[in-house]
Amino acid sequence: MSRFRHGHATHPDWRMATELALAQIEGRQGQPGWTASGNLGFIYLTAGLAPYAEQIVALLQTRTGVSDWVGTCGQSIVATGVEYDDEPAIALMLADLPAEGFRVFSGANPPPAAGTLTSDGSIAASAALVHADPSTPDLAELVEDLAGKVAGAMLFGGISSGGVDPRPQVAARVLSGGLSGVVFSAQVDLLMRVTQGCSPLAGEHVISSCHSNLIQSLDGQPALDVMLSDLGVTESVRSSRDGETLLRAMPAARLRSGILVGLASGEAPRTARRPGFGDYIVRNLVGIDPHNRLVAVSALPREGDRAVFCTRDAQAAHADLMRICTELREELETEGRTIRGGIYVSCLARGKSLFGSASAEVGLLQSQLGDFPLVGFFANGEIAGQQLYGYTGVLTLFTETT
Repeated sequence: MSRFRHGHATHPDWRMATELALAQIEGRQGQPGWTASGNLGFIYLTAGLAPYAEQIVALLQTRTGVSDWVGTCGQSIVATGVEYDDEPAIALMLADLPAEGFRVFSGANPPPAAGTLTSDGSIAASAALVHADPSTPDLAELVEDLAGKVAGAMLFGGISSGGVDPRPQVAARVLSGGLSGVVFSAQVDLLMRVTQGCSPLAGEHVISSCHSNLIQSLDGQPALDVMLSDLGVTESVRSSRDGETLLRAMPAARLRSGILVGLASGEAPRTARRPGFGDYIVRNLVGIDPHNRLVAVSALPREGDRAVFCTRDAQAAHADLMRICTELREELETEGRTIRGGIYVSCLARGKSLFGSASAEVGLLQSQLGDFPLVGFFANGEIAGQQLYGYTGVLTLFTETT
């Protein structure tokens, strides 16, 4: 096994922080189990170091001899077993990949055209790490367009965060605005999972009728009646047309945590073992209509889509993060793979505010999957597949067959 060398540090001086992180990378060179060289670097900075991004990247390129670095700025950043929040910090990881295994892209350097092959016949654009600026117009459409150029539409990444403007992105050089990142060929073995920190109230339903953002019926029944049944509201109360009566009948704990709706295409194959939520895009429930028995969601559902009512809280978030770790661990063991390194992009609303303490979220990843090299950041929105998410964690692992 050859793990990617990595390092992380916090210090108010950009040069000292970078040197401390570099010392960890350099100290692992030549050690058993670590890569001897590298040709692609990952860098994540908190806002305190973001103004010095150009100097930091120049130093990294000079010291490592690696010109291709990719990354961005986050209000908080991730390293193995630790989250840096509200302090000047840096996280680095140096990967050793096939020469044709990746291509850095940005607005000035587009990714390979769809269908492009490497010299050995591998698909040149099999997956992509994507960083995006939050002010970019039509961001969802740009992500979907990029996904159409990547085989299997396997995108992972997130929207830059942090109290600086502009928020720097790194794609061989420092830039801002739009999308940037790195495209991976099929020569690079990757595994990805999405955790949305949700717990289903009951089973899933099929959307029978809808209009705009209104779900009118589920499984042939009025949508509001189905939701109230999933919430455990007694049948005698469910028929009420009085909104206040219905709200009083709903479980207070569920209302405090918020009611959400997971939506999945009825045409897409199911990949999750339960609603939990690998298949689902989770959106907020924004209103109910007691007279017409409708529910309104912050999305545009379609007839035939699958829907599940759910809630998000610390217990659900812990359970769903455990789920993706269990799935990944089983897949690694079944296929005889080991982890070389990982990238984790989580939502700003997660971390200690959801899990209760600093570093608890990434600490759980470490306890379940081992002490593997990990970098990442907390984003303004997360990218997975061809979708923009919120309140989500996206874990991607670089693996190799043992």
